[in-house]
Amino acid sequence: MKNKDQLSLYLSGGSSSRTLPPIDQRPISELYFAILPDPEIAAKSHKLAGNFHRRYRFFAKPRKANLLHVTLYTIGSFRYLPEETVFAAMEAASRVRKPSCSVVFDRAVSFGNGDNRPLVLWNENGNTELKAIYQELVDAMRLTGIAPIKEKPIEPHMTLLYQGHPVPDTVLEEPVSWTAKDFVLINSLQGESIHEHLCYWTLRD
Repeated sequence: MKNKDQLSLYLSGGSSSRTLPPIDQRPISELYFAILPDPEIAAKSHKLAGNFHRRYRFFAKPRKANLLHVTLYTIGSFRYLPEETVFAAMEAASRVRKPSCSVVFDRAVSFGNGDNRPLVLWNENGNTELKAIYQELVDAMRLTGIAPIKEKPIEPHMTLLYQGHPVPDTVLEEPVSWTAKDFVLINSLQGESIHEHLCYWTLRD
């Protein structure tokens, strides 16, 4: 567990000297579990995003390297960080018993439809180990009374930039890959480009 990177939970028991803005002015918190790339892989992926940005003349800038991640399980969006939900999620995560696994993305593709077509790294073969971790999280979260927002299985990917336009699927000359040794609970402050890493859990060997 990466205690050195772990941030405190800004919940109701925080310091009384910290003044919060009115509820309707706070950024929305999106809470989810994720796998993070190693720093060198994040830097490589960010450079790759820059290459695609120039090639296809995307308007939106690539995501910063420290924001790149692979979402495992989305818990929900909240106007404030809900203490009960955070601790329920932490309890569920402690039940996961999956081992470390390889993450491999072999192509860049456009996801979604309409005006927002994120450019993502993806693997046609599915990264089945990540899907297994997702399913274990689904089962563990159900025990806490929280059901997944979407019932359909996840399609593991790593978003390089948002607000893109359709581009041809591109097989990478060299796959983007690393070994996932842990996963993290993230509080993403929408519109702020801030990810608070609330807690890490080790994937067991």
